[in-house]
Amino acid sequence: MKRLLVTLFVLLSVTAVCQARRTPGKSDIQAMVNDMRAEARLSGISSDRESVSLPGIKVVSEANVEMVSIGGMAMKLGKSFSGLNREMPAVRGIRSMLVVDYDDCPGHIKDKFNAKMSNALRGCELLMEAKDNGQKMSIYGNTINDGERVNDIIMFVPQEGALICFFGSIDSKDLADLVESTTK
Repeated sequence: MKRLLVTLFVLLSVTAVCQARRTPGKSDIQAMVNDMRAEARLSGISSDRESVSLPGIKVVSEANVEMVSIGGMAMKLGKSFSGLNREMPAVRGIRSMLVVDYDDCPGHIKDKFNAKMSNALRGCELLMEAKDNGQKMSIYGNTINDGERVNDIIMFVPQEGALICFFGSIDSKDLADLVESTTK
């Protein structure tokens, strides 16, 4: 009986370790970006650009960190008025997005953010990795229903100081069609 329990415990432990972690959520990523911005401000870096906030859209240029955050209502309006829902079905399920460019940050701040982000993504499901001129882009996401849908896609290029996040759910077929149409 003890062997059976120990065997079951080991199997459950191995199964739990083998399961891919979910990608970090929007609030977790936003907190890491805000920490990076605060550290850059404390190091005395200033920006000559202004930050802009509109309903559902936030554009921040501060301390060599450029950030654009588009929320739910702005995404809905943008997709409806631009016709993207019809032309690009892959964007239908995207609720919000976040784009961060921190390439101009000092090396120590950039390295610290890259380490935090890499740690947060460790064990997450790697959907694809692409290399171009020595730069590596890693794309993470959560697949559900045996790959039928992909949730919360995170594109991370640490060498370039770039992070692009799409929060929501995308049908894998629509995503494949989009990739196919852009590679022709």
